[in-house]
Formats: sequence, C-alpha cells, structure tokens
Amino acid sequence: MKGSIKTRIGKMISASALALTIVLGMGSMAVFAGNPATGAVNGYTTRGTSTIKARSGGASTTYQSTGAVSVNSTYSYVNTNTLVTDKITKSKGYYKSCSVSFTAPNGCRSVKVSSSHNVSAAGQSWTASTSKIYGD
Repeated sequence: MKGSIKTRIGKMISASALALTIVLGMGSMAVFAGNPATGAVNGYTTRGTSTIKARSGGASTTYQSTGAVSVNSTYSYVNTNTLVTDKITKSKGYYKSCSVSFTAPNGCRSVKVSSSHNVSAAGQSWTASTSKIYGD
C-alpha cells in the first residue's frame, strides 16, 4: 500500500514539473528547422530564410508586426583557382524585417550561407537557424 502512494505522489510531482516547464517555456521558442523557418510571436508570423546563388547569398528575417527583428549570417566561399575558403559575417536588426546580402570576390564561388534569426516582442521571442549550401 505504501509503495502505491509513493508512486502516485511521484507521478503527481512529475506531472506538475512538466506543466510548469511547459508554462514557463511558452515565453520563448527556439527552432532548428529547414529553410525557410517559420513560427509565431504573439500570434503574428515570423520567417527566416537563407538564400544562395553561384556568386552571391543572403539571409532575411521578417515579422508581420512590430518588434525587435534581427539576422546574423555567415557566407562562405571558395577561390576556384587556389581552393582557399573564406567567409564573411554580417548582422542587421530592425522593427519588422531585415536582410543581409553577400557577393563573392572575383574568381570565387559560393559554398554556404548559415544564419540565425531572432524576433522579440511583448515578452515573447522566437529564434531559428537556417542554412543553404550551393548546389542543394
């Protein structure tokens, strides 16, 4: 009999802890998704995208309302003669949408764009990561 009471109490504690975790975790959301990544903050749609072409790339974050919107992106490219790789990192922020763009130097071609997208408004936040490899 005592074992069953302990089991029930343990289950109630576990359920309470899970409920508390869910409620407290509702203020922010992190997404590690495909490209594009979508979500919502305060009921408004968020979207993060990474794009790439042969000699250029870019990334953007958009929000259907007003908040703190940012994108941080790294563009990797390779010199087609020496096969040396290099990268450029850019960040930008604004209220509804923001974007960054890249162009490979002469004699180079795109390899990959990796980006982090963030939206915060009225106590809620959304974070997502996207990437795009040239040729995919």
